[in-house]
Amino acid sequence: MARTVRDVRDFAARGSTTAGIQEAVDALPAAGGEVRVPPGRHELRRSVELRSGVRLCGSGPATVLTRPSPVIVPLARPAHGASRSASLRSTRGLRVGDELYIGDDECEGWWASHCVIRGIRGTELALEVLHGERRHRFLLARGAFAANWFPALWLRGVRDVSISDLTIDGGIRRHRREKCDFVVAAVHSHRAEDLRVANVTVRNWPGDGIGVQGGRSALVSGCTVENCAGHGYHPGTGLTQSVWADNFARGNTRDGLFFCLRVTHSTVRGNVLVGNGGHGIGGLADPDMYNVVAANVCADNGGHGIEAAQAIGNVIQGNLCRNNSRSAPGKFAGIYLSEHRGCAVTGNLCVSDAKPPTQLRGLVEERPAGLNVVADNR
Repeated sequence: MARTVRDVRDFAARGSTTAGIQEAVDALPAAGGEVRVPPGRHELRRSVELRSGVRLCGSGPATVLTRPSPVIVPLARPAHGASRSASLRSTRGLRVGDELYIGDDECEGWWASHCVIRGIRGTELALEVLHGERRHRFLLARGAFAANWFPALWLRGVRDVSISDLTIDGGIRRHRREKCDFVVAAVHSHRAEDLRVANVTVRNWPGDGIGVQGGRSALVSGCTVENCAGHGYHPGTGLTQSVWADNFARGNTRDGLFFCLRVTHSTVRGNVLVGNGGHGIGGLADPDMYNVVAANVCADNGGHGIEAAQAIGNVIQGNLCRNNSRSAPGKFAGIYLSEHRGCAVTGNLCVSDAKPPTQLRGLVEERPAGLNVVADNR
């Protein structure tokens, strides 16, 4: 049976907040199909939500998804996660149809709110809530704010989806803060199954590059993430049976690749992670278990080349960690292990040849908590 194909050029009407991409997705039959995004710059003012069975295909580097200039403004009065209105100090730069993130210094991540502006009167907004709960309150004393942050591509509980051959450019050359929320990653997946992300470039985004939270059977390959306000790649929240292979991460404010919570039976292989503000590969800790980290290059990062504190049952093999600890020379190691158990750490090479040297320690092993194999590392 032939796959249904939709071309975004047929849906790119003036006034679309997704440059016609969401409209093309919505025009597919229930079984899904393929959406082709032509060469050119396509501005998103809100997320494109992909559904099961959809293939989103660009035309290579010539297909660029962009976003508006950043707007970050304090709230004028407290709000909660299900609020259908918000009062801001200013609404300059915002339009009806724009997607907003609302949170504070304590309520972030899954506790923040995602909304779409349905009306603007002075500094008052009427909102449609996409995600948020009344029990999460955003308080002025905790720096409550609204920002036009959103995932470019948002996948929620879907299966059999692929994204390929396009660039997502947030346009932010210099980030105002080192940390931004993972739920506004350029590609943000939550509980998806059979996800494929291939040959996608993310740069200058106000959040993580590619985040896959929960679900199973994800393959992220051949991608590039650079200069994002967060981690380059972010597997987390119970993700299992995933592969992250042959990707590149450079110049992101945090880790090149960050293991979050309960990542299991996953492989991180053949990636090049250089010049990131945090670790090359970080966060590999209890309860992340039974993962393979192999044949990666972690070089010139601010922290450790590979950080595996409290790692359980993981294999770390054949990696090259060179000239890391750039943010604090001598503080961080090529590979850092602490309170680890049941791990095999073999055949890794740690090199320090920068002038002056920064990575003064190769492999550091502190307080091993169980049977490990640590051998043939140089």
